[in-house]
Amino acid sequence: MADPIELFQFHSSINELIPGLPHDLAMECLLRVPITSHPTLRLVSHQWKSTISNPSFFSLRRISNFAENHLFLIQPLSQSISAEKTTIFEESDFMDIDIEDNKQPSNGIGLPNYNLNIYNAKTEEWRCLSGLTIPTFSQCVVLSEVGKLVVLGGWDPTTLEPVSRVVVIDLNLGVWKEGSPMPTARSFFAVGAPGSTTVYVAGGHDGQKNALKSAEEYDVEHDQWKKIPPLTEERDECYGLSIFDDGKFWVISGYGTESQGRFRSDCEVFDPEKEEWSIVTGVWPYPMKNPKSSAVVKLEGKKKWWDVNEGEVMEYDWEMRVWKGLNNMGGIPKGVNGWVSLIDVGNGKICVMGNGENSDGERMFMLEMEEENGKMNWRWIQVETPPRFLRIPFSAAHFLM
Repeated sequence: MADPIELFQFHSSINELIPGLPHDLAMECLLRVPITSHPTLRLVSHQWKSTISNPSFFSLRRISNFAENHLFLIQPLSQSISAEKTTIFEESDFMDIDIEDNKQPSNGIGLPNYNLNIYNAKTEEWRCLSGLTIPTFSQCVVLSEVGKLVVLGGWDPTTLEPVSRVVVIDLNLGVWKEGSPMPTARSFFAVGAPGSTTVYVAGGHDGQKNALKSAEEYDVEHDQWKKIPPLTEERDECYGLSIFDDGKFWVISGYGTESQGRFRSDCEVFDPEKEEWSIVTGVWPYPMKNPKSSAVVKLEGKKKWWDVNEGEVMEYDWEMRVWKGLNNMGGIPKGVNGWVSLIDVGNGKICVMGNGENSDGERMFMLEMEEENGKMNWRWIQVETPPRFLRIPFSAAHFLM
């Protein structure tokens, strides 16, 4: 079978991309253009639009090291929004609007509305996805192979009832659409995408705050849902992970209806080939701590399960079945304490967001490796973040494009 990138290069070279320039040089010019300028490129010609909207174009950006790593965060909308330009997805493309025309800081019942914000880790730019209403406490997951970001579930910001809404954002095209709704309206559930086009959801709670066992599978390419076998136990506020490259979906901890707020120490793992769940004991020894503080991070090609506990970065040892402190990076900075959110940003970078010292607001730090005297060491770098983007995210995902 022919290499899709080679086929893409062949078809895109039939006509000159830039008159008078060799194809390879013209293609490199387009590859170097920042993502924020892609909407303008699409307006130049049908050929340019077709070229930069092809998934293979983004594969070439990654191979050529021109890709930009984007962090998508579902965050409470700030109560104090300044007038500034921001980027949005429409059902057609990106466009700029004045955020004052779209501000919705409150739903009238004490809870903030939520927004999907975007951080470009390469250019260190923040943008706001406006024009698309995000349910309160909704969750997001990226399917890297097909370049899709899926936003699911949460609460209706007016009624506070769980919703079944699904929004699918095509990150290659910069467009979004409504997906088929989840069969079960739910919130505070586990979500994961261990396959190339498949999203799993499980647990959470319904409109009566009853913990759920039900689980479902979504095929993002065919926009179809199907039910899968239910969890063995009720699991509200559980956390979904894809830890190994075996297509299995892990549902960490959670609690039942009768044990509100006391998190279980076990987890359940779904095997899509056998279509059955299995229980793994003793993975979450923190009965008063939500597992959403943890994250799977990918370093040097290997996935690791990390968490922050009592000011220290921890890693789960799968052989010993214990959490161990990572002494080679020291504790987290003093500017972050209390509730901490750990997020993989890709390219060996880890984002940590938490409450500032003395509760003076949130802080964001990036943890990354650097070479010093021939040795690789971790270092903490504070990310200069506008106040409106500093709220602790309820869900996050990253994508290199």
